[in-house]
Amino acid sequence: MFKVKNNLVLVLSITALVATALTGCAKKDLGLNSSEVENNTALVEAEAPAATVGFGSSLDLANGVKLTFTEPVHFVPTKFASNYQKPQIPNKFEVTVVNGGAKALDLATVSIAAKSGTNTCVDVLDGDNGINGAPTDTLKPGATVTFSYGIACMAKIGDPLELTASFDGSVVAVTGTLK
Repeated sequence: MFKVKNNLVLVLSITALVATALTGCAKKDLGLNSSEVENNTALVEAEAPAATVGFGSSLDLANGVKLTFTEPVHFVPTKFASNYQKPQIPNKFEVTVVNGGAKALDLATVSIAAKSGTNTCVDVLDGDNGINGAPTDTLKPGATVTFSYGIACMAKIGDPLELTASFDGSVVAVTGTLK
């Protein structure tokens, strides 16, 4: 009987020791504030915007590109939406790009970073809501494309929404409010 208790104590002690040792091996989960998001935001926000525009207004860039960001609207992300977590405020908007320039525009280089005051926001992809991010095709001269873009912020409805967008080397700031 004494030997069984000693073996049980030994097994429990070893299990506790192994469990304690393994907890230090796990990767740290940074969640929505991962360094990758911060680095991507830094790439877009490092350069001063060439122009500032409000949602719903059109902007002509010097390289012949014309941009329009529609007013953001609140949407309900589906269970398959990426990056969205309750209680974030999800918003989506349409981006229209008109390539009036002489060369093709590589849409894979489009980068958009969003924030609400001091709160960073995350991109949301939700195919069931038609939000698939920026297209990756090349936009030929004279062509137009419109796509839906989604974000989610740890903020409140009515808080400021500020985008910094990079299109073909031009950085644009877009301002409005979360809906």
